[in-house]
Amino acid sequence: MSRMKRFIALLLALLSVLSLAACGTADDNKDDYVKGTSAGKELGQTVAADDIFTLNCNKGYSMNPLIATNTNNQLVCCLVYENIVEVDNSFEVQPNVVSEWTTEDGSSWTLKVASGHTFHNGAALTATDVAYTIQIAMRNDRFKARLSYVSGCTATDSETVVVNLSKKNMMFPALLSIPVIQYGTATQPYPGGSGPYQYASDYNSLTVFSKHRNAATMPLKTIYLKEYSGTDETISAFADSLIDIVLNDPSSTTNIGFGNANDIRGFNTTNMHYIVFNTYSTDFSNDALRFAMNYAFDRDSIVSQLGGYASAANLPINPASSLYNENYAKQFNYSLNKVQETLTNAGMKDYDGDGFLEFKNGEEITKVDLNFLVYSGSTIKVNAAKKFAEDMKSIGLQVTVDKQDWNNYKKLLDAGNYDMAYCEVRLNGDFDPSKLLTSGAPMNYGAVADSQLDELISAYLSANDDDRRTACDNMCAYIANKAYIVPLVFERHQLISHRGVVEGAKANENNPLCGIENWTVKIENVKKSEDTTKD
Repeated sequence: MSRMKRFIALLLALLSVLSLAACGTADDNKDDYVKGTSAGKELGQTVAADDIFTLNCNKGYSMNPLIATNTNNQLVCCLVYENIVEVDNSFEVQPNVVSEWTTEDGSSWTLKVASGHTFHNGAALTATDVAYTIQIAMRNDRFKARLSYVSGCTATDSETVVVNLSKKNMMFPALLSIPVIQYGTATQPYPGGSGPYQYASDYNSLTVFSKHRNAATMPLKTIYLKEYSGTDETISAFADSLIDIVLNDPSSTTNIGFGNANDIRGFNTTNMHYIVFNTYSTDFSNDALRFAMNYAFDRDSIVSQLGGYASAANLPINPASSLYNENYAKQFNYSLNKVQETLTNAGMKDYDGDGFLEFKNGEEITKVDLNFLVYSGSTIKVNAAKKFAEDMKSIGLQVTVDKQDWNNYKKLLDAGNYDMAYCEVRLNGDFDPSKLLTSGAPMNYGAVADSQLDELISAYLSANDDDRRTACDNMCAYIANKAYIVPLVFERHQLISHRGVVEGAKANENNPLCGIENWTVKIENVKKSEDTTKD
């Protein structure tokens, strides 16, 4: 057995002990607003301009919640439609339209539809509508990736849906935070919904739906809709209080930023930043070099660049999830000493006295020069790559940061013309890494083909509640030890409102306006701007 394999075996043995220890704790899901500043364009106006509440929408894009990719329209849809289930800020599944779900082995699921949900036209929401929604979602880009293993879906009676999967998944309900539309309305510009708000006849505002179970506690009788199309126009509209809530991705090139007198509520996401290694690369075909990279990235500096709106993660699970094993993960914290120690143990030294480390095979010396591909449009990612290169230079590893525009970056990534690359992916709510690490998967940029890893992923997905943490630990340990990818951070996105206007918000990734019935909206108590009004 090689030195590296012995090391991996020891780590796996260590994990079997650590898996018995406490895992990472979940967020308490409190109203999370933060005072401060971040990168991006500053939003200066901090007061409501009037006593009405307005959201942005873009009617040039789809308003169908199963199709809509426009963030503003998705936010509006959160009020007009109800999700099959909700997935909270700790990635736990909560009942909603579907109140119960059962399975024997994860390959066939029975969903029970709750009574008391009514569409805006007065029709009762039934299992037929839920099955129809899943069938439509399977065919549209917004949701089809997460439903790719659904082989069949049917309503067996008015309150029962049976979903069959081609791949066992005991966490399938975590994928069902999908808005329900009324049967037969998918081709309509505004499909039938059952949410707490309904469109007015002119579709320029939302009004409380009187038959919704929470109608009496809705904080606003009317929510107005206006259209601001570009990033700059949206920023100006919020700054002038012409719209009252915006969503922001601090990692995006369109990052809005915020003023220190706005309320910012961060919510966890499944958006993971990670490093992928090309297994066909001369350098990264070496297991020891890949493994050393677990320690090589200063994740906290990336979190700082994102204004604190990210969570450092050494495993491909969001730390807010109960599945994240903090005791195991922390051994891969940033440490240049551990990088150097791992490489020394693998036989890397400066054999020719040029100041850089090399591999030696017999009398042949192999120089290492790592090509690090990064998207040039992201300052955060470029800065992280530069810091990595500087850190590696300090211990004798040569790194060339290859900054490319998006088209060239994607071409090089797809073609495998790189050694390592900074990537980003939105995982599903079950944190299934299959699309990154299984043969033939669409985002398997490192050309990974590992049957043992395939088995560990399958074991994780098919594990019951009692065995899931252990199965997740085993999968994560193998991923860390083989180091086909190295996770960096999970993003936290922002729900931004003017100071003091909204209280009680508990946003989550799939429904930032979840629980609006518990909000308190105090526009009338906020000083109005003297020079801006809503038309």
